Amino acid sequence: MAGVDHTEDALSALTLPASERVTILHTIQAGGPGGAETLMLTLAKGLNSARFRSVALCPDGSWLPAQLKEAGIPVRLASSPHWYDLEVPWEMARLVRQENVGLIHAHLPGQNFYASVVGTLLRRPVVVTYHGEIELQNGWKQALQLSTVRTAASAFVVVSDQMRSVLESAGFSRDRLVRIYNGIDATRFSSAATGSLRKELDLAPDQPLVGMIANIRPPKGHDNFIRAARLVADRFPAARFVVAGDHMDGLSERLRALVAELNLLDRFVFLGFRSDVPAILRDLDVFVLPSLSEGLPFVALEAMGAGKPSVMTRCGGPEELVDDGVNGYLVPVSDPLALAEKIGLLLSDPERAQAMGKAAQETVWRDFSRDVMMRQYTKLYERLLRGQSPGD
Repeated sequence: MAGVDHTEDALSALTLPASERVTILHTIQAGGPGGAETLMLTLAKGLNSARFRSVALCPDGSWLPAQLKEAGIPVRLASSPHWYDLEVPWEMARLVRQENVGLIHAHLPGQNFYASVVGTLLRRPVVVTYHGEIELQNGWKQALQLSTVRTAASAFVVVSDQMRSVLESAGFSRDRLVRIYNGIDATRFSSAATGSLRKELDLAPDQPLVGMIANIRPPKGHDNFIRAARLVADRFPAARFVVAGDHMDGLSERLRALVAELNLLDRFVFLGFRSDVPAILRDLDVFVLPSLSEGLPFVALEAMGAGKPSVMTRCGGPEELVDDGVNGYLVPVSDPLALAEKIGLLLSDPERAQAMGKAAQETVWRDFSRDVMMRQYTKLYERLLRGQSPGD
């Protein structure tokens, strides 16, 4: 019910004084790599260890569990083949009891649902984060899950104002909605060495290189980038195009077929999953994000932090990052012609591109730093652990 503060009841079962170290359970339904998994990992690693201890519950996977373990964070693996399977909530409840967890922070719809159920049963405050509009799909199952989260979670974090509007329209209480922008360590991207990708692709230093970094999934709009690449290549014959990201069976094959159909086989390279994203970004002349829907994508922040001019679609969160024509360009969704036009403007005017890249970098340093994000999440945790409303 809107306006009801659930946090006081949730705190009544805690035995830790406000000044004592508190264990936070970070949980998610996917193993990554991806933006939600990146945020969870950043929070688990970045919290003040004198005040908070992190533990994690996630499904098995080649990326996130390994990253958590490497950071020294205890990890419990559990996944459910069906949304009504009890393995995940059972393991979550057991972990909360065993580790004396003081607060649960969940990501993605399924885990938001499970965390809300467990938090209610064990009387622990629960934070849920919604990363993009795609997480609010239609259907009776999704409606049941959302209804549970709306009622039981202590705070709903959104990564953009656009997502705040989406959740308000879905009936989420304004009193428990908190917007916290994603943030990055910009120096990691601005200081990365250059030249490794160009050497790998045997490109000259002045040869135009345009790329996107996104797992191959339908909402990312890879097909529009490929069609735009054909138009750009007609104008800039030396230009080359790259995509870095995990593949998706079926869709990956269709995209490769489109590349062949448009006679781009010698100009368009699928790099697959890469762990050297900062180096890849540093070698690009233009970064492209042609998504159909986004919250506040980490990769956009990373490209801007690397000082790269970008062309992104008006698909949600990017409008809160990009001042069109100042620190990047915004184009309509599913419009390869507009995408190609703006890429061409940047390739034809290096001074404009450099100025945009510098402005993009300043935007990230000023408004989207990891330190600012961590302070805001810490403030939220502290408020809930004291039995206060989430605030904003």
